[in-house]
Amino acid sequence: MFPRSSFVVSKHCAIVCLKQGLELADATISRDERCITATIKDANHTICQIANVYMPVHRAHRYAFLEELMSMPFWSDMLDSQWILLGDFNIHLHDAVEARLPRVQPFVEWLNTHFFNCFPKGTMTLPKAGTTIDYVFAPPPMATRIINTQTHHIPPEWTDHSLLTIDLVTSGVQLGPGSWRLNPYLLENREFQALLDKTVDMFLASDYYTTDVADMGVSAQEKWESLKSIIKYCAKQFTKGQKARFKARVSHLQREREQLLGTPEESARIKRLEQLIEQRIQDDTRQAMLRSATRWLEMGEQNNKYFFNVIKDREAQQTIQSLKKAGTGEKLTDMGDILQEARTFYQDLYTPEDIDLAAVNSLFDNIPADAKLQEAEADRLIEPPSTDSVLLLLDHAPKNKSPGLDGLPFEVYRYLAAKFPAVLLLLQQVLTDALRGVFPDSWKETRMVLLFKKGDPELLKNWRPLSMINSDAKLFTKMLANRFKRVLSRLITPYQTGFMPHRLISDNAWLNQTLMTNLRDAAPQDPNVAVLLDQEKAYDRVNPTYLAMVLRQFGFPASLVSSVSSLFFGTRISLSINGWLGAPIDQQRGLRQGDPLSPLLFNLAFEPFLRTILACPSLQGVLMSTAVRAPLAGRISRASSLVPVQGDHDLLRAPATPPRVKLLSYADDLEVFLTSTAEWPVLLSLLSLYGKASNAKVNLEKTVLLSLSGEAHADWKRVTETSNIEWYDSSSVGSVRYLGYPLYHTEEQLQHFLNSITVKIQRHCNLLTKRQLSIRGKGLVANSLLLSRLWHLLRVVVVPDKWLEEIQRVVRQYIVSFWPTVAWDSLCLPRKHGGIGLVDIKKQHLALHLIYVKRLLRPRSPADFLTPWLMYTFHVYSGHATVLPLLLYPRTCWPRVRKCPHLEHLARLLTRLPPLTLTPEWPSWWLLDLPWLQVCSLSPTATLPLTRNSDKLPPHALIASLLSVLPNSHILVCVRPRDTAALQHLFNALCPIEGPPVWAVPAPLRSVMAFTAPERTALLESSTTPSPPTASFSHWFITTGPRSKATVDKITLGALRRSWHPSFDMLRRPAHPPGYRPPHLLLPPHLWRDFWSLCLPPKAFTPWWRLLHGHLSVQVRLHSMNRVKYPSPLCKMCHEATEDEYHMVIGCSMKSLFWYEFVSHLGLADLFPTDEAIWIGLTTLHGQDNNPLDISILELLGAAFSSIWQHHWGCTIDGKSWITRAVFSSFLEDHSKLISSFLDM
Repeated sequence: MFPRSSFVVSKHCAIVCLKQGLELADATISRDERCITATIKDANHTICQIANVYMPVHRAHRYAFLEELMSMPFWSDMLDSQWILLGDFNIHLHDAVEARLPRVQPFVEWLNTHFFNCFPKGTMTLPKAGTTIDYVFAPPPMATRIINTQTHHIPPEWTDHSLLTIDLVTSGVQLGPGSWRLNPYLLENREFQALLDKTVDMFLASDYYTTDVADMGVSAQEKWESLKSIIKYCAKQFTKGQKARFKARVSHLQREREQLLGTPEESARIKRLEQLIEQRIQDDTRQAMLRSATRWLEMGEQNNKYFFNVIKDREAQQTIQSLKKAGTGEKLTDMGDILQEARTFYQDLYTPEDIDLAAVNSLFDNIPADAKLQEAEADRLIEPPSTDSVLLLLDHAPKNKSPGLDGLPFEVYRYLAAKFPAVLLLLQQVLTDALRGVFPDSWKETRMVLLFKKGDPELLKNWRPLSMINSDAKLFTKMLANRFKRVLSRLITPYQTGFMPHRLISDNAWLNQTLMTNLRDAAPQDPNVAVLLDQEKAYDRVNPTYLAMVLRQFGFPASLVSSVSSLFFGTRISLSINGWLGAPIDQQRGLRQGDPLSPLLFNLAFEPFLRTILACPSLQGVLMSTAVRAPLAGRISRASSLVPVQGDHDLLRAPATPPRVKLLSYADDLEVFLTSTAEWPVLLSLLSLYGKASNAKVNLEKTVLLSLSGEAHADWKRVTETSNIEWYDSSSVGSVRYLGYPLYHTEEQLQHFLNSITVKIQRHCNLLTKRQLSIRGKGLVANSLLLSRLWHLLRVVVVPDKWLEEIQRVVRQYIVSFWPTVAWDSLCLPRKHGGIGLVDIKKQHLALHLIYVKRLLRPRSPADFLTPWLMYTFHVYSGHATVLPLLLYPRTCWPRVRKCPHLEHLARLLTRLPPLTLTPEWPSWWLLDLPWLQVCSLSPTATLPLTRNSDKLPPHALIASLLSVLPNSHILVCVRPRDTAALQHLFNALCPIEGPPVWAVPAPLRSVMAFTAPERTALLESSTTPSPPTASFSHWFITTGPRSKATVDKITLGALRRSWHPSFDMLRRPAHPPGYRPPHLLLPPHLWRDFWSLCLPPKAFTPWWRLLHGHLSVQVRLHSMNRVKYPSPLCKMCHEATEDEYHMVIGCSMKSLFWYEFVSHLGLADLFPTDEAIWIGLTTLHGQDNNPLDISILELLGAAFSSIWQHHWGCTIDGKSWITRAVFSSFLEDHSKLISSFLDM
């Protein structure tokens, strides 16, 4: 059929290899012939695995096929192999309804977890039906190698499908040697330390160093360069051939150890040999960790396969297989051609264009006069650093980071500065001179690597340049960045949140989502849009002349401006691609990404443009609509308008005029809000002005226009069509991603985004299972690697509880893969109480929004633009002029703000906090916005039920409806005319002419209220205390422990979550009968700390932890849960007694013999005279005398239990025989180091 070609054909599908030099191997065909698999190989290695499927047309048959497909055995090695899955699925997966069908959704989730769609836009492959049923899926590591994805039309006489084609670039690129880097772990090697110390001592004692500059003309910069050179030479000489020598040495030690085994008198020597061998294994693991950027290693973890998989994926993201030549589109695969093309691309990018000085001045005209550094601030920027500040810089420098071209990491300078005062002084002098623009020569040389973003990997614009700056140069720019941060808050508009201290990226998204929610309901027809601008290579196009003018405009010292310009725009960059280093090019413009100072310099360069937009009268800005307000809120608003504006009341009061938003920015991610198409040309003209002034360029093809109400405004759609801009509204698929947050209009769009998060977490869980961590290690990586992905999102997005439960299920399955499982609440307990410190997702979802409450309780920061918006949003939905009713009565406010999910979530959070109570410390005018219905309670003399309407308090009646502040006092008096029957009834219910009142006012409030003239006179005569000058919420606190508490505005998220834990009250009280506590809560914290600190292998922790929680899979428990599957509660090994936890661990006659051998061999008969004593030690960590066991004894118990555990399941599952002597021998071999250390004590 296919001569001279390798092929596999079934009655439904086929795989044909038409390319010469490739062949198919290991082909398989499923029984129904609907699935074919094969391995594609060339002469030397495997290219990939491929699976072609043809799913049944009939729905019922297709569902059964999907279940069978996911369980096929060839997917078992998916994490280690690279599978391409393609074929005719007969499912339109881009239809959200079909993809969520119960029989289809597991397959869709499985696909998303393990593959990415090579045709994500879903181009029709069945044109007549207008659907997509043909797909090509590839694993994520292949993303940089799949190019030219195309859909081809085929004559309908041939087929009713389209043809899908992709190009797979084989990973045959020859990798270069890379750049030399000093391994920071060398600094822990005593031999290298001695060599380095001696070398540095000799340098410091040399005439070259000690001779004064005036005598020899040797500058501090030249001395510094010389020091770096000898450090590099020292390290290279020490490591030259070291790996081969050490490997040969270890092989020799292994042979020597084998010869000595069985010789008791050589036990000490054997022990030393084993220590050397173990050190080699640890060195290999640490090297793999360094290369894979793994941040944490569990004690005893030696699974390097995981690390090497991560390394392989990281290399795939940095390897350029081929490039398209600019202009011709020619495909370049030779490394010389690739490097030359990249050099040409970046040389053009880093060559500045002339700027228009008139445009620059036009931008500067919009900068406020007070946005300028004061003289004292400018002087502090250029003052010489002290030795203490240099040491502080070194202490805060990151560890295990890739250095620059010189190869010297921060760890080297930290080590030398701490050991040699002369080196510290030299570094201090170098940093001081750098402030004047005098640099070491190596600071002007930078290595630049490229990281793949997305899109076509053959186009350089889809790769992000990252500058690998020399560590010593980065110390200088970090010092400047720290100084800049102290002064920039006053210069940079509050609407710029990128890289600014005390500003949150989440503020931008919170305002976006709240505004969209409001406009969807209140003003759907208003043509309000958000323009999400994409700047092309924003950092790389900053013009040096423009930047220098901006810095001078803001008042930066001329010497510092000159220094920064010289350092950033006098640098030679060497491109590093696939390990090959290209010839250097000059960086004449652009801010290098990877430098700590670059984001702040960009903010300064961007600021004149932002100020110009804010000052532009032709751009009105978007505001929130009050049309969404309910009738009750409208009545409250009219009453609340009587609340006066005075003094400290502004702390809690919504802005008097509706705030407008014109722009939001996070670094170069700029969002501009427009109210009509008439404002579009205005924005384009401002963008053109900024481009002429700074060389900036907007990429309209990647710019998005977002309908704020979700409506498809026809005028705006015409603009997007003519300008080739993407349009987004409620009918679009998925959501717009803005700063990592979804901007959406429908629940389906939100769910589309959340599904992608679920897929990423599930994919990471699959990868982490390779590490085979203990329960201790899994808890740590779950918090730091899995759940940490959510916190950025959950600070803003109010997600469905159902989705949080799904994430919780995925994470829980990873952590507790055993059964019966441990309760989620137990996992979330602190480790000192037997949990693993897992962050509770639902509680964290609430706690993350506490920042918005904290801001309400503190004096307002000028940089905080969001809090006024939050207060106004509450005013729009509730009618109240202040947020005090929300803080005091969140349950009452909850229904009124339900239309705004973010306010509803805030009210939900406030209901979980201890109630805020009224206090006499507050100014009395704060009380005017409070509803009488919430403030008052029924008088004890009132008769129930209240039958007269005049006795009932209307829900919209506020204290301000009757009372007002008496001038020059803090007394609330009744001076308003009661010109309506409702007000008169209200007054009579609170202060009747005759008899007791129906409603009672709390004493703290009643003490400042005067309903009658005599009451007013009495209060004036007794009033001596002035109102406090600021707000006080110090009485609002949360109990955090038996003897500790924290105020709401200072409590940490962790302390807040712990206070919500179901066991919190139990843990605060001492245990005593008849109260019940779970077994793990009976152990005191100090014993749990001992447990977690044990030096045991990972496999030993989890079963023992399960035992302490009472969750072992014993036959008694399994039988009670499922009598069909587990018909007998008897022990499967001795068949004599029921298997409870005691029997499984100790009580079984076979295991009792093991423990007898254990006690006898280690001489522990006095400590453990009986099996019950061992049981007490395992379950309480105490001896029979009720004293805590020594750490060494606990480690032995844990090691012994892990051996029993391993062999128990080998017998019950694999059918192996239990031989006590063999089990004990395995224990001695597996834990020989631990045992020998104990016996030597």
